Amino acid sequence: MTAMPLDQLVEALRGGVISLLSDGGGGDWHVGGAELLDCPEALGTNAPGHLLLAVGLDIADRDALSLALRTAADHSCALAVKCSTPPPPEVSAQVARTGVPVLAVDPQVPWTRVQRLITTILTARAAVAEPGGGTTGGDLFSLANAVAGIVGGAVAIMDTQQVVVAYSSLPDQPIDETRRRGILGRRVPEDALADHLNREVWVSDTVVRQHRPGDLPRTAVVIRAGEDVLGSLWVAFPDEAAAADCGPTLQEAARVAALHMLALRRQVDAEQESRDRALRHALEGRSAQGDPPGGVRLPAVLVGLAEAAGARGSEESWEAGTAARRRAALLRTLDLAVLDGRSLGYEPAAALLDDRVYVLLPAAGSGSVSTGVLLDHLVDRVRHSLHRSFTAVDSPTVGTTSALIAARRDIDAALDHLREQCAGPGAYHAEDLRPELVLRRLVGAVREDAELRTGIAERLRAHDAEHATDHCATLLAYLRHFGDVAAASAELHIHQNTLRLRLRRAEQLFGVSLADPTRRLLLTLELTALAGLSEPPTPG
Repeated sequence: MTAMPLDQLVEALRGGVISLLSDGGGGDWHVGGAELLDCPEALGTNAPGHLLLAVGLDIADRDALSLALRTAADHSCALAVKCSTPPPPEVSAQVARTGVPVLAVDPQVPWTRVQRLITTILTARAAVAEPGGGTTGGDLFSLANAVAGIVGGAVAIMDTQQVVVAYSSLPDQPIDETRRRGILGRRVPEDALADHLNREVWVSDTVVRQHRPGDLPRTAVVIRAGEDVLGSLWVAFPDEAAAADCGPTLQEAARVAALHMLALRRQVDAEQESRDRALRHALEGRSAQGDPPGGVRLPAVLVGLAEAAGARGSEESWEAGTAARRRAALLRTLDLAVLDGRSLGYEPAAALLDDRVYVLLPAAGSGSVSTGVLLDHLVDRVRHSLHRSFTAVDSPTVGTTSALIAARRDIDAALDHLREQCAGPGAYHAEDLRPELVLRRLVGAVREDAELRTGIAERLRAHDAEHATDHCATLLAYLRHFGDVAAASAELHIHQNTLRLRLRRAEQLFGVSLADPTRRLLLTLELTALAGLSEPPTPG
């Protein structure tokens, strides 16, 4: 990201978010990023020129404030603290003595939101500064301020995911509650979405005027690059008269904004591709040159999605459809997962491996919704948008690459289990399925390793094949129902006396001991391992 003059950053973050406590005695201070001041030793060599966010610092604690100021000074950084303005005189004096630029953050604004605001502003500035990819006239925030100064209203620029990517911050500009909440939350408030998504706005080639009850009057214009819609530019005016005759200015502003947003999109897409590649390599157990430093972002939650069992009987089924159609549906699902994750405050990574989509949701995301809610939303979105039913399974939070690989194994096993059980589409948690996953691994080990089998199940199966009996099915049903003769006979559709006769016959012929708990356990595992196999395991 490109470093930004401190005064410009403060100007961009106005609107009740941040203010300047001390400019550090003047000088050419620039900010190149934001880091949490939770461990001074972890700042390393990348901190100079950063804004240190003093999370958890109580400015009333003079010793703690002194340490934070000294850390910022040692690393040539600015410092941000939670502080109402104006601060107590003793705090102002302590700050002024250090020569460190200090910013005051509104105590009601979460640190995660502050960090995201700063990162967004710096990313937008970096995008328009790329050689050959930028435009003149500064970044989107500068554009918003310039337009606001010309038309006399408060400007906000949104992308197609209803995220506020830039806004004006001129003194005395008109503001209402919807704008205030939109800027603080970095997205269009829920109760204003219907007006924001009004079809008239998005299909028009000119500006559209709207006046929502309780809000200031607004004028909107769509930001386009050719036929591609990139976002929208909105202006709030103090009254209806002020909104007149600004159409040409806003249309020109939308054309300039399109150049900035295209550059920003190129950078965001490149970063997304880098994250996706790192996730794919990590899940495959390898790393590759060109992956981002540190690989995937951890800690995080891994999500796996596969088409639900019931969906395969449709006209657009996996068996009936072409391979190209199947892959296209999976790729669209992957895109939806990334878009939904971004719009809800995450920076996801996604990968398509075999016939499954994997999405990594960093735990450090500033999403206002939980990963569980996001997962439910994604499954529902895929069903309505793509007319496909998916089963999704998420892992607990993982903090290492090895734990990530293990999480994929768990998710794959859970998706296999849910398909075998013909479970309905929806979101599931790997931890809730832990007993089933352990049983699958136990059965798999018994199936593959002859030393883990007594051999009695193979003998029962061979006898059934030779004499057309049903000892295997009878015993397995009986064991699964914990010796409940009524339930087991109902499952097999036979009389209870017939079941009892078969059990006695198995005991006589093969020495089956149903009274011994150890033998019951081993027999259950061996019979389960044999179930569904066309050929028994090799005894060898």
